[in-house]
Amino acid sequence: MTGAVLKSPGFLAALEAVYSAFAAPTPRVIEGCPCCIGTRRVDVLLTRPLRELTGQDLWRYASGVFLTVGSDRDFTYLLPRILELAVIDPGALPDTEIILGKFALADQTGWSKAQREAVALLIDDWFNLALERDLRGADDWLVSSEAEGVLCGAARGGFDVSPFLGKLAEPRAELVRDYLAGTYARPLAKDTVPNGFWEDAPDRWRELAAVIRG
Repeated sequence: MTGAVLKSPGFLAALEAVYSAFAAPTPRVIEGCPCCIGTRRVDVLLTRPLRELTGQDLWRYASGVFLTVGSDRDFTYLLPRILELAVIDPGALPDTEIILGKFALADQTGWSKAQREAVALLIDDWFNLALERDLRGADDWLVSSEAEGVLCGAARGGFDVSPFLGKLAEPRAELVRDYLAGTYARPLAKDTVPNGFWEDAPDRWRELAAVIRG
């Protein structure tokens, strides 16, 4: 997706808004479980410039934050770079559903309106880019479900995914819906929630299932 992202002025502006909204000094320390902290590469996260951090640097932190490592202070500091890498190079970090699901674990009570709006706009652009990628793949018979991953992650994170569901319901997304119908044939037939990430957002899954069924 990298090429499409770098050509998207909307996404680049949304990304800079996130960097601006969450700008903060480098945390003095990142705490964590004593038996896990040594494997999370937190020393690199505190010494390397934020925008130079790689997916390899952030992988273990991004997968374990709020579980075995990290706090709201370091999460919000690292969040812009985590989101940037998650969008431009999805394979560089854990699954999209994991990344966006972390918002449900974060304490957002102290977040400003600008921070909330910046994140919501970026996720909206992320979904649009993912859907366009899926649709381009469909034209080449290489349809995928990147948009569904963003939708699921956003649902797990507590975001409003109604606009995403609406876009998947549009006629132009028919091949993507067909792909999802094949991927989730069994849970759709049994009217159950798929195992895995969707178990954390069963109501949103049912809404997606209705869209897939048409």
